[in-house]
Formats: sequence, structure tokens, C-alpha cells
Amino acid sequence: MAVPARAALLLSFLASTGLPQEKPSTFPAGTELVTVDAVVADRAGDPVLGLTAADFKVAEDGVPQEVLAFEAVHHPSEGPSGEADAAARPVSVRTASNVGRAGSARGFVFAFDELHLDASEAQRARAAIASFLGKTLGARDHVTVVGTHAGAQWSARMPEGRDALLAALERLQGRRVGERAQDAMTDFEAMRIDRDHDPIVTDRVLRRFVANRTIVRETRLRGDPPDRGENLDGERSQVRARAAQVYMRSAAQNETTLGILERSLASLTTVRGRKSLILVSGGFVQDPRLLGFRRAVTEARRGNVAIYFLDARGLGAAPSSLQAELGAPLDFNDLGATLQEGREASEGSEGLAADTGGFSIRNTNDLADGLRRIARESESYYLLGYSPSNKRADGRFRKIEVKVAREAAMVRARRGYFAPDRERGKAPKPESGDEALQRALDSPFDLPAVPLRATAHALEEAEAGQVSVLVTAEADIRTLAFVEQGGQARDTLEYLLVVAERASGEFHRFDQQFAMRFRPETRARFAQTWFPITRELKLRAGAYQARMVARDKNSGRVGSLTYDFEVPPASGLRVSTPILSDRLREDPGGSRTPEPIARRTFVPAGVLHCRFEVYGAGRDAATGRPDVTAGFSVRRSDGRFLTAASPTPLVPGPDGTLARSLGLPLDGVPAGSYELIVVVTDIAAGAAAEAREPFVVEPAGEAR
Repeated sequence: MAVPARAALLLSFLASTGLPQEKPSTFPAGTELVTVDAVVADRAGDPVLGLTAADFKVAEDGVPQEVLAFEAVHHPSEGPSGEADAAARPVSVRTASNVGRAGSARGFVFAFDELHLDASEAQRARAAIASFLGKTLGARDHVTVVGTHAGAQWSARMPEGRDALLAALERLQGRRVGERAQDAMTDFEAMRIDRDHDPIVTDRVLRRFVANRTIVRETRLRGDPPDRGENLDGERSQVRARAAQVYMRSAAQNETTLGILERSLASLTTVRGRKSLILVSGGFVQDPRLLGFRRAVTEARRGNVAIYFLDARGLGAAPSSLQAELGAPLDFNDLGATLQEGREASEGSEGLAADTGGFSIRNTNDLADGLRRIARESESYYLLGYSPSNKRADGRFRKIEVKVAREAAMVRARRGYFAPDRERGKAPKPESGDEALQRALDSPFDLPAVPLRATAHALEEAEAGQVSVLVTAEADIRTLAFVEQGGQARDTLEYLLVVAERASGEFHRFDQQFAMRFRPETRARFAQTWFPITRELKLRAGAYQARMVARDKNSGRVGSLTYDFEVPPASGLRVSTPILSDRLREDPGGSRTPEPIARRTFVPAGVLHCRFEVYGAGRDAATGRPDVTAGFSVRRSDGRFLTAASPTPLVPGPDGTLARSLGLPLDGVPAGSYELIVVVTDIAAGAAAEAREPFVVEPAGEAR
């Protein structure tokens, strides 16, 4: 049955506002709405609520457009969640899941432009972001911090992830190194000289280089004019050669920053609502030759993302040409251009903000106040959708103007968008599986289309200073689009795991594909237990974040999950992460041990199996053997104990391993939160260690 044109447009509008999509939105002219998110505020900066579609007028390139779709969004923040709120929340199990994580929470991506920040600017920016994280954001807000130097990122949900974000933020440093003032040339000057062959800028820089003695002319006699011009062509060639060097470096850095922005913007397209990308930078020039500007604006429109430019330079200082160390007076004819140096240096970053409906925070040392304005805007806005009357696929920039019929109200919306070009308009390239996985990996949000859960177990010492860590993920196969063939349910699960160290930003990446050919009984078993995916890593002590993405190849649905965990030092007496499981597996030696699982919720029936190992024990001087005891208890959330066992000696196994397996009957255990506490004492060394593992017993009859 054919879909009416206007109904199709409305469906397209809902997709463009960020609802989870199976495929990325495309822009064939005439079939998709242009989405404009408009922020309306009064003179005090407070949001204007209660407007309707009739209150807005939208024009494209001066031509009025009919508003076909409208939505008023108002999600006031719950306010900052501090230590008191955190203390009131019950202790959660040491696992993560993307089930039930969807919602209307706000998303903020801080693109920390290390390539365009010096050390002092980076410090100023970090302080402002830290204040923003501590005083402005509310519960369930999602934040990602990504650096432009190596693309390292850290994502967290507030408020529980605040400390980790602050620690990751400290790793990001300004990497822009200033040049000698005598032969310094701005990126804007280099672009105008090398790319645009501007003779006025060339001679302006030449005059400065001569005055600063970067270019030294022949000795002149007393009374000779200061510029006899005997070798102007040669001197201009020196300026142009210097400009080529500066431009090459500048263009490479700008492309890198724009690439990170494009990738970050693309990661936000599958989540509904207005998202904010804050470009924290010293600014960069507007270079029309770099396609990254166009791609960034296009991705911002597709994902309904506003870009904001946080100018970390603060209050404007004297331009480089006026610095006292130069010791030479500035030519009066160059004064106007010199005073424009600060604006020229950030035209590109300011333009991105204006084009996408954001704004620039510049010429102020109170950067935190600007960030508060950004947060306030994300609470209340209006979504307008129209089908452009100009159907030409000419690739040109279309200017958008939004007005509101409300006295003393100010409206800000994205300045425009790039129309598709003819080649892209004819046949949009479908998104590959790798692109979908990368987009989900970069997103600050956990995507729930494929349910996932995960945990990590720190085990024995693997190498000097490293610990063997087992990362276990489980995918709910009930959401997969199996195809029945030959009595088997067939599908392929694409899986990506990235584990990053918070302190250094170093990461491990693993890509896998699981070709599933399940008989009915196997499919039924995995439908109950979920499909397990395990990966063993060798990690040094520290804080880590695992980002895992699963894609159902048949349907294209994507699920993602962020999981933070700690790796203990490999030295001293310690206990492995206890393995809790309601299933046993047979090891190669024939013994049956608990199977590592990510689930920490169990039914009140059967046996909960547990196994732990002890490392780093000393040896008794008389026997040469370890003398270690271990006891355990299970404590309820109200502080009462469900069961306890007194310490008894651990007997080394044939390979010298100190381990113990437990069986905890769950029949009739009341539903609620519990914690297994293992206490180990090394009598020979006079040391003690413990391990804690929370879990939940669910009410009888509930599904896992």
C-alpha cells in the first residue's frame, strides 16, 4: 500500500530527530524533511515555552517554507547529583547492561582539540569542564571526552562516572607549540599567501619579516631609503616558501580535528533529542578547500547536533605582531589587519557553531558560565521540519532563517545545510557493518537494540606487572533476526570490543564474527542464558573502560555497552575476582568448575557456584609451603548475614594453585541484594586480603 506523501515526510522527520534507526538517514531531495532545532529564549536567557508551529516562520534562501512537522521539547534537568545522592543509592552489582538505559537523557561530547591548544589554554579549559561536570550536569546525562591528538575517548553516565571523566580529562594536554615571534606567520596568512596568492598579505608579512630581521637586507649607507627594493622578488619567494610550510602543517592539523568532529557527530545520529558537541579549542581558520567543514555540518544536521565553540584563549591578548620582544615598530598600514588576527584564527570554529545552531564562547575567562548556557539550551527547544521547495541537488549551501512571532523573544537555529550533490543524490552509499560498529563505538550512549551485559574477572598474574583479565559479554539472541534454513536458525553476530586504559589512553581492539547455525534446542538454551563472548587480556594495574558493540547482520540492529572496571596490582597477597555462576562446565582435566557469566541476577532455586583463587602467598619457613586460610560470608543489603563459614586452610592443588570452590543453596532465599565476602589470611607472611562480589536474587517466577 502506498504511503501518502505527507505521512512519509512525517515519518522521515521522526527518523531525523534521532530515533534509533536501522540505517543512517540520507538526504535525497524531496523525500526527507530538513530538521531545524530552534532555541527560543527571552532577554534574560530563560527558555520561552508554550509555542506552537503557528508561532514560527521558516525561510530557505529567503523563500518561505511550510512547516510540516513540529515538536516542543522540554526536559528540565534534575540538577547536579552529588555525594549525598550517590550515598542514597543502593550498591549495584559489578556488571553493566544496556537494558533499560534508553531515555531522553542529554548527551554532551567534549571534543578537546589538543592540536589547537597550548598548555595554558588546555589548563583553563580543563578547569571549566571540571566545574561543568561537578555543578551543572544532572542524573542520567551522558558525557564523552575525546581528544584530537590520538582520538582517545572516555564516556560516562552521570553522576557515577564523574570521577572517571575528570581523570580522563587530565590526560588531555595542549600540544600546540608556539613559534619564534620573529618568523611567526599565522595560519590565516599562510593560507592567503600559499593558496590564494594574495599579494597584499604577502607584502604585509614581508614588511614584518624585514622589520624583525627575519629577512636581512644588504647593509645600506646612511641616508639611503629604508626599502630600495633591489631584491623584492627573492624576498617574496622566501615569504611564500615559509607560507607553504605553515599551511601544510595547519591543513593537516585542521583535517585531523575536523575528522574527529565528523566521527563524533556521526556517533550521535541514532539517539533521539538535541545533542551538544562542545569544541574546546584555540580556534582554527576557515579554509574552503577542506571538505571536513562540509562533512561536519552535514553530520550535525543528520544527528540534530548543535556545535558550540569554547574558545580557550580567554580574554584576547595582544596579537603576535605587537609583542614587545619583536623590538620593531609595526607599520601603521598593517595595524587594522593585525588587530583582526584573533578573529581570523578562529573563523572556522566559529563558523561551525553558527552553521549548526550553536554559539561561540569567546573573549571571556569565565568559560564555565558559557557551558552552563549550553546545558540550559539542551533542556528546552523546538523541532521544526519542512520539505525544501528547492529540489535541486547542486551541493550548495542553503541558508535557513527562523523567526518567531513572540515579543522580546530571541530565536537561534542552525544557519543552514549543504544540499546533496548530484552524484550522492542519485545513489546514497549504504552504510557498511564496520561503519555502523564504529559509529556505535564512538557514541556516548548505550544503544539497546541488541541487549548486552558484561563483567570482568581479574585472575592470575600473566607477565611481570600484568594481570590476566577475562572480559565476558553476553548478547540476548531473542532480538536477532534469524532466518530458518535446513532446520537451523541462521544469523551472524558482528562483535567489536575496545578496552582502553584511563591513565594512558592505550587501548586493545578485537573484531569478531559469530556465524550462528542453531538447532532448536541450542537456540532455546541461548535464549535463556544469552550468547556468551569471552576475551582474555593481559593488563597492568589501573582503571579501564570496555566498549562493546554487537550488530545483527540480518537486520542491521546495533547494541552497545560501556563497562568500567579496575585491574588490581599483580604484587602482594590478593584474591581473584570470585566467579559466581549457576552453571558448571567441564575443564580439560575432567573437573567441573563454575562457568564465567556476566549475569549477576539469580532465581531462588538450585545452587549458586563460586570459585576464587589466591595469589602472592608467602611460604612457611619450616615447611616451604604456603600457610593460608580462607573463610566467607554472604551478607544481605540490610546488614544481616545469610550464611557464613569460618576460615579453614587452603590446600595447594597439584600445580600449586591455591583455590576454593563453594556451593551456596538458593532454594527459598528471599529476593534482594546480597554480597559475597571472601577473607583470606596468609599466616606465614602475616598478611590478609579480601574480595567482594555483589549479586541479586530475583523474586520467584521472574524471567532472567
